[in-house]
Amino acid sequence: MDSSTPSLAVAEQEALPGLFHGSSSERGVLSPKRPAVETAGMADVFPYYAGFAFEWATKQLSRDGSHVGSDMTVLDPWNGSGTTTLAAQSLGIRSIGVDRNPVANVIARLRGETSLKPQLTEAPPSGFGRGFYKATDPLNAWFSDRTTRRLRDWTTALRKADGSLNAVAAVALFRVIRRVTKKFEGSNPTWVKRSKSPEDRIRIPARELDEMLLTEQRALCSRIATQDLPKVGTTILTASSDSLPLRNNSVDVILTSPPYLTRIDYAVAYARELAILGHDISADRTLRSSLMGTTLIRKSETFSHEFGPVAQELLVNICGHDSKASSGYYLKQAQQYLTDLSSGLDEISRVCKEKSLVHLVVQDSFYKDVPVPLAEICIDEATARGWVLEEREQFVVRRSLVTLNTPARAYKKSNVAESVITLRRG
Repeated sequence: MDSSTPSLAVAEQEALPGLFHGSSSERGVLSPKRPAVETAGMADVFPYYAGFAFEWATKQLSRDGSHVGSDMTVLDPWNGSGTTTLAAQSLGIRSIGVDRNPVANVIARLRGETSLKPQLTEAPPSGFGRGFYKATDPLNAWFSDRTTRRLRDWTTALRKADGSLNAVAAVALFRVIRRVTKKFEGSNPTWVKRSKSPEDRIRIPARELDEMLLTEQRALCSRIATQDLPKVGTTILTASSDSLPLRNNSVDVILTSPPYLTRIDYAVAYARELAILGHDISADRTLRSSLMGTTLIRKSETFSHEFGPVAQELLVNICGHDSKASSGYYLKQAQQYLTDLSSGLDEISRVCKEKSLVHLVVQDSFYKDVPVPLAEICIDEATARGWVLEEREQFVVRRSLVTLNTPARAYKKSNVAESVITLRRG
């Protein structure tokens, strides 16, 4: 498998355990931080920004199983590329993964494949996707009309062959698209540019594109064939963390990493893959505005939530900062994020059983030079909902996206921590 596919992994933070008093490394605890190159659990097939290591998640759930019982149900309400659900599956544990981003869910399904559906062994005929293609196709933001039409031949053929765009075919498309559009990525790999003129769009001969896609499909199938995963109840749902489609008191363990307050816009970061799935985030902002951490401010947002003292102090500090728009846009964006986080914690409290466990992997950050103590905020908000803090492991973060943002470097900052917070429902 070609692991050189461009990804957001180059911007991911590196943890250095042991620099905090009482840190987990002193007790030999494994860091959740993903290694620079991670092949376990097929994490390298299409790296998804943030998250935690497959090895760490597996050990954590194995430990939980010895306490809660092997018949437990695990939930990740911010499932991303499915590390939690895959770790649970590898241990034979039932799991549910929820994410609002359909790209993340496609990747999660691929990583948990136990049997391969029939794949296309030859390229579809030219014009096969004529009915799906539109002059305003979102892929035209990066590709010429002819190349976009050929890509739609593929997406249409794959849907007709399987009833849906199956995970192997979709990720093959993701990998190719990500590789050939590298020039549209800037110094910040989470912000993908669009073509400025028709002459700037990418043109790939149909035969060359066909061969790339067939090669990727074969490589993915070969990789999946080497997996030995048990067939257990694994459910991947496209839904929002503030409205989980689950029954009350139905979950034993939650292992998750909510999006951080770092203004990463996941819809923009995965705009090309969303376009493959038919989503045009430029023409329709519904999906983009619904994602937690979005840089868009929802017009209907009222910010009626009452936050705990740690979150309130953060908002006061942001509002009082002397930089431009701190008391306007940036304050609203932080309020929106904290509202989403609070709503997610409300839902977690609703679906979890008595005495259930929640493990949150969160990372502190900065707004300009204002510390964003996300771990303390999560602890404060969770305890207000009846959760009891059992343990907090800390790991120092050496490098973050701030180092890629030239204006942000003007503000002095200290080290921040990534924390593993373990809470038990009282």
